[in-house]
Amino acid sequence: MYDCPPPSEKKLRRGHLQGFFHFSKNNLGQRLSPLSPRRKAGDPVTENKQDKQELFQIGEVCKAMGLSRRILLNYEELGLLTPAMRREDKGFRYYSADNLAHIRVIRNLQELGLSLSAIRSYFGDTGQLEDQIQHLVDLRNRLDQYIAQLRMRQGEATDPEVCMVTLPAFTAYCRDFSGADLQAKTALLRQTYIDAAHSYSLDFHSRMCTQLSIRNPDSGTFIIPVSPESQGPCIRKFDQTSALSLFFRGAYEEFPPLHARLLAYAEAHGMTPHGYFRNIYIEGPPTHGSNKAAYASQLTLPIKFMDV
Repeated sequence: MYDCPPPSEKKLRRGHLQGFFHFSKNNLGQRLSPLSPRRKAGDPVTENKQDKQELFQIGEVCKAMGLSRRILLNYEELGLLTPAMRREDKGFRYYSADNLAHIRVIRNLQELGLSLSAIRSYFGDTGQLEDQIQHLVDLRNRLDQYIAQLRMRQGEATDPEVCMVTLPAFTAYCRDFSGADLQAKTALLRQTYIDAAHSYSLDFHSRMCTQLSIRNPDSGTFIIPVSPESQGPCIRKFDQTSALSLFFRGAYEEFPPLHARLLAYAEAHGMTPHGYFRNIYIEGPPTHGSNKAAYASQLTLPIKFMDV
């Protein structure tokens, strides 16, 4: 019963095919399959019938997250990221909103200085996170140091404030000295740095410093941080320790009264020092030449324990 002549069988077949291709083109989600073989327990599972409009193509993810295609694929290769769905015939990847949130976590951890292998450990084993925790503690200490350094440059820290810090563990090339004047010590420290750089890889996360005996400030040790795997007769390991600290901008000749201030603070608060000062050099002659007023240092007094 038609108001117009019925379509021919040929037209009907053509119409059915057109409808099929139209359906296939606009419903790609029907032909996507989850990456179940590599999916770990607890990972979100996206159903085959998920609307394609809820997913993101790789180019859209790169644009939204501000990263390159290569970085995104690298996350996959390292097992940090699994696309929500993939077209098996062409290998096209589709990502969910959960994927995007997960990528943001990865990027945030990278910005904190964690390597991709450390991030993989972070996701894979929540019971063994000491290395990641220690890394962030070290990073926090370095940030505190840089903040104090910037404040000194602005002239905000006219009266150095004593605070408690954690000095991280590190490995160093060391040279002991005794009885030299300041100019001779400065020359010897420079030569120690040169010798360390010739023989070892330097550790740029820790800073060059001098350790002085409280009882005899004329004797001590020059300390040049090097890579942790370094070995040799001049290599020493320094443990993590708590310390009183203050940041100072000025000439090295002005250190003694600041050392006395640290000792007085320790005594007033029931703290027992290890027996030495550790002067950490932040900015000095290589940066400011002969302008001693611009030198920046962190003076510390490592603490053994305190009265409760």
